[in-house]
Formats: sequence, structure tokens, C-alpha cells
Amino acid sequence: MNDSNTNLLSSGPIWIVDDDEVRNTIRFALATHGIHARTFSSGEDFFSNVQIRQKGVLVVDLHMHGMSGLDVQAELIRRESPIATIILSGRPTIRSAVQAMNNGAISFLEKPVDPEELCHRIQVGLQISECRYQRKTMQALIDGLSKREKQVFDYICQGHRNSEIADILHLSTRTVEVHRAHILRKFAPYSPMQILDILNQCNATLARRMLNG
Repeated sequence: MNDSNTNLLSSGPIWIVDDDEVRNTIRFALATHGIHARTFSSGEDFFSNVQIRQKGVLVVDLHMHGMSGLDVQAELIRRESPIATIILSGRPTIRSAVQAMNNGAISFLEKPVDPEELCHRIQVGLQISECRYQRKTMQALIDGLSKREKQVFDYICQGHRNSEIADILHLSTRTVEVHRAHILRKFAPYSPMQILDILNQCNATLARRMLNG
């Protein structure tokens, strides 16, 4: 990422979905800028061939036969995919642009699209998708803790020692030590503070990127 205080790396595949041959023109233009994309002629084809649990950026046309760009975007949201979407349209309307942005699209661009602008938006999309993916991964680790382990985890993140946590939760220090060991095993190779730091970085980057682009 471009942020100096983060160590999360932004990478992932790029997909272009458009039922017009312009998809190949866009793919060629991106290739000249060092960005290699895979193309699909429909949203249905995209979903049949791409694992959407992964991170990446989808460039999709608004108006297509079958699933529209908004339909594709809605399906990604329904499946809780971390993929970031960029909507393109040769016939944009304020209503469709607002709907796309309200649904989480990182950009709504009019065709013919400027390749340099698209490249920039793709880089932003990779950062956003990386954060979504990392946040989802870290949250899944936390969700895997028991109720008591979550309590211990919260106090660990607040900087409390085992003896202090034991006093707060009315447990023995040995019991807290056992819970801490279970947490470390479930979180491996991350430490509790690393998970908290990644979550904070992701939330801050997502807020900043969605606000400023």
C-alpha cells in the first residue's frame, strides 16, 4: 500500500467483464501499463470461472445481456466477497452512478475510459480489496474464539497482564495462562496485537480510500 505506516501488500488478479469487444481493447490498454487482466463476456461466465472469496478488482460494464453490472455487484455483496468493483458505462445516468457507489463501487467511469485513470482506480481497488480480505481473515480468527477467550483477548489488547486479567474476570492466573495459550495457538502465526493492528490499519485505510479515492 502507499501508506508509510502499513505493511499490508496490495496485489491480486484483475478481471474485465463486458459483453462488448471493448473488453479486449481495455485489456490491451492495461497491458501496456503493466496490468494483466482476464476477460469475460458475461457476469454469469465470470461467476462460473472465478473464486470470489479471493482478493482482486473487477472492472464491469453497467449494461450487459443477462446480469448487469449492478447485478454482478449485488451478487458479490451477497456472497460477502472482498473483490473491489469498478463500474463502466457508455450510457451513464446519475441514478445508476449513485446506486453503484452506494453499493460500494470504488469508481463509476464513463466509456471510453482513460487507461491511466483506470490504472489508478485499479491500484486503489487492489488496496481496498486487500484490506477487505485481511479484515475478513482476521475477524474469522477472532470469531473462532470461545466467549471466555474473547474476553481474555480484549484485555490482552488493552495491555493487561495475566494476573490483572485474572482479577478482573475472577479467574485464577493459571486459567488465564491456559486461555492465552489457546488464543495464541488459534491465532498462529499472528499475535493478538498483530491482529488488532491489522484490523486498525484496514479500517483506517478503507475509510480514507473510500472518502478520498
